[in-house]
Amino acid sequence: MTTTVKFAIIGCGGIGNTHANAMDLIDEIDLIAVCDVDLSRAQELADKHNVKHVFTSFEEMLNTIELDAVSVATDHKSHFAPALAAIEHGVNVLVEKPITTSLEQAHELVTAATAKGVKLGGVFQRRFFPSAQRMHQAIVDGRVGNIVAAECIAHLGRDRAYFDSADWRGTWRGEGGGVLMNQAIHMVDMLLWMVGKPTEVYGRWGTLKHADYIDVEDVASAVVSFENGALATIQAVTTFENGIAVNEAAPTKHRAPGFRLAVHGDSGNTVGMSESPELMQATTDQWTFDGEQNLVEEWERVESGHSGFPAFHSDQLLDFARAIAENREPTVTGLDAYTALEVVKAVYLSEARRQPVSLPMSAEDRAEADRVSSGY
Repeated sequence: MTTTVKFAIIGCGGIGNTHANAMDLIDEIDLIAVCDVDLSRAQELADKHNVKHVFTSFEEMLNTIELDAVSVATDHKSHFAPALAAIEHGVNVLVEKPITTSLEQAHELVTAATAKGVKLGGVFQRRFFPSAQRMHQAIVDGRVGNIVAAECIAHLGRDRAYFDSADWRGTWRGEGGGVLMNQAIHMVDMLLWMVGKPTEVYGRWGTLKHADYIDVEDVASAVVSFENGALATIQAVTTFENGIAVNEAAPTKHRAPGFRLAVHGDSGNTVGMSESPELMQATTDQWTFDGEQNLVEEWERVESGHSGFPAFHSDQLLDFARAIAENREPTVTGLDAYTALEVVKAVYLSEARRQPVSLPMSAEDRAEADRVSSGY
């Protein structure tokens, strides 16, 4: 007998709608409540998806109805309070990226979920791309040998209208960071999933194109060292002219290159994936095993040209629901989400100190990393 997981969504804006659309594809999830500080926005989402309960207070919701899980899809700075409240009520929690904008708060969520015995996950739906799954499996199977190097690239574009579309965008106080925190963190998580445990980060960032209207980074680079000896580079920008535009009529026929990830091993082989343009389903672009080039061509034929939304959110939500039903860890854990945030924050701290930052961070380093990226 299939177990149905009773879900609520907290935050009914754009990404909340994506989660609701994704849940519509899953028989094992019953979306029974939505919550947003804006009642009309919550009601609109409820009406669209035939949701019974509508709230403007997550505290009231948690105290009123019985839930198995909540999906937190608010703006970045508002992730922590509803996530912690749900955990304290014994409710499983899936949080949109970044898990929070504060390492201290993220650490508290991971600790609280463990103590309470509930599942905590972070949304990194790109792990569920077929290209990502096969890339990870090839690494796990030892086909690339010992990993020696990796490259993580986010070559993206945003225009002024994008940053002007919400007052929290492009600000330390509202967003907690720029291209690293909001966009590239997806590939940072993927990098860590593929390569392993990070031990040191040396990074730099700047605001080189959008400085007239944002105060966070639009360019960042970093070198990450791993416990297994591998080295990786991260490069992330939102400086391309032809990236995502708020106005769909904008001249963006040729979009920015998008995301790329490649992992190299001492067997002499490389596996890689490319999401181009951004928001499309990624495809395998490097697969150097002898006699398998025909597979790459077939994967490209089947997988290219498809949107990345909301199908892979659906895959992750299904995995989280089954983790609850089967009492196992989800594919993307709260600790995974914390570690991706820690790498991003280490770049900010490394820039402030002009020296490498060791991982995992001490409590003192976590506090300093939060301070230098707080906007206060």
